[in-house]
Amino acid sequence: MNLPPRARLQAGLAVLALALLGISARLAVVGGGPLYQVGKELLVGALFVIAGLAGWARRPDSRTGPLMAAAGLVWLLARVFIWSGTGSFVFTVGLILVVTPIALIAHMAVGFPGGRISSKLERAIVVSAYLVILAGVGFLDVGACPDCPANLLLVGPGGIGRWAETAIEVATLLSIAAFVATLARHWLRGTPATRRMLVPVLPTASLYAAISATFVLVELGLPLRPVKSWETVEYIAILAVPLAFLAGLLRSRLARADVGTLVVELGEGSGGELRGALAKALRDPTVEVAYWTDDPGGYRHADGQAMDLSLHGQDRTATVIERKGLRVGALVHDRALLDDPALLDSVCAAAGLALENQRLHAEVVARLEDVRTSRARIVEAGDAERQRVERNLHDGAQQRLVSLSMALRMARDRVGASGDPSLVGLLGDASEELNLALRELRELAAGLHPPILTDEGLEAALESLAERSAVPVELSLGAPGRLAAPVEVAAYYVVSEALANAAKHARASHAVVRTCRADHQLDVEVVDDGVGGAAARPGSGLEGLTDRVEALGGTLCVESRPGEGTRLVAHIPCG
Repeated sequence: MNLPPRARLQAGLAVLALALLGISARLAVVGGGPLYQVGKELLVGALFVIAGLAGWARRPDSRTGPLMAAAGLVWLLARVFIWSGTGSFVFTVGLILVVTPIALIAHMAVGFPGGRISSKLERAIVVSAYLVILAGVGFLDVGACPDCPANLLLVGPGGIGRWAETAIEVATLLSIAAFVATLARHWLRGTPATRRMLVPVLPTASLYAAISATFVLVELGLPLRPVKSWETVEYIAILAVPLAFLAGLLRSRLARADVGTLVVELGEGSGGELRGALAKALRDPTVEVAYWTDDPGGYRHADGQAMDLSLHGQDRTATVIERKGLRVGALVHDRALLDDPALLDSVCAAAGLALENQRLHAEVVARLEDVRTSRARIVEAGDAERQRVERNLHDGAQQRLVSLSMALRMARDRVGASGDPSLVGLLGDASEELNLALRELRELAAGLHPPILTDEGLEAALESLAERSAVPVELSLGAPGRLAAPVEVAAYYVVSEALANAAKHARASHAVVRTCRADHQLDVEVVDDGVGGAAARPGSGLEGLTDRVEALGGTLCVESRPGEGTRLVAHIPCG
């Protein structure tokens, strides 16, 4: 199996930890140490290695995992050196290694969760922790252990040695105070996401620091009598650090499992607003969604306002969202979320899917709007053309026919009774035919676009239509005043087609026409008592009416059961 370099390194460290665990356990058994004490010591080192390697694998860019794994490895290595019993030099190195994990833990806690030191003050605190802790090795007196080798770095208890020991103890207290103050500062200044990250480390590290400070104060002469329970609490505190870290990793894994729920919610449209759903998944109420557009403005808010991702503040950052290699948006979120890249990547993938769906939906809506607008333009163009043809017929052919009719009457009058009877009859027949043609032309022009609709409005046009209808019509008109021309034309043709169908096909004896205007909508209803059975079939007049009404954003409903008459209702937006 060809593993990546980091994975090979992690596997090698795991093997090394197992080897150290086995060697130290063997040395402790040979040395005759208490099994429970050996088990406690090895358990701490093993848990630190396990938690560190797990964190490193989960968050490769974070230094917290390597620092924790290093603390566990040094812990186990120190036991190998101390329990080996091979001489004072090896034993002294073991003493140095025994206290080194404390400095590593302090380093990890100050830089948690990314393990990176963000300021000169924090760097000074970490460096002082290493110096103070390692300097304290010179004052580790193992005289109570008669079988232990000598500490080669031991400083004599008298004279300047005592002053040096006191200075180290005071410096240790100051380092502990600075350490706790730094953790408190991280908590107080942290965002909700940062505090959520600190939960696994801050309580346990603070407890261990408090116990350590208490032991130092006792060394300085504080009138306290150490009891066995203090050591138990100190052990529990140090053991809780890797356990809390593992719990944080588990919680993060569970949070990533919630991304599946996020995807389902977004897919079903039940996740509410996208920003709220993402904030819930990331547990970051400050998250913002930026939508990418190809216009010069680039990223935009949901309301269309331009959004500058560079103006997000020191504690916030932006993560670009891509779908199929194309940028679709970005998330502006708490910088602390960068320390959980798996969760962030999962949520960004879900957000990318939602943004892509929104983009496609917007495109469909835009195209439907284009189609609706195009239909409206076609209808308006058709109406304009009808009106132009009606005007041309009225001003052109109709006027010429009227003039011709008058000329025929004048010619017939001049021939008179003394003229040729056949010629008089012929002129009379021609005049009658011309009058009939003129009447049909007027009806045709009125059908194209009634002038009364343009001149006097919808109600007057409907009253005129009812007077000319072959079916008796009862009018109930409740839309006074003028409406937009396309609305009036659509309503007129709805009534005209309905009355024409009632007379030609339904064999109705009575019809009712109602209009009502309310809430920026014109309602038109036509009811007849005919045979029913009408439907908007392809190519029929009702289908044309449906297209005309829908082109204005309205709806047309036809109720026509056989034998029960026909009810036609149109709802037309009228501004």
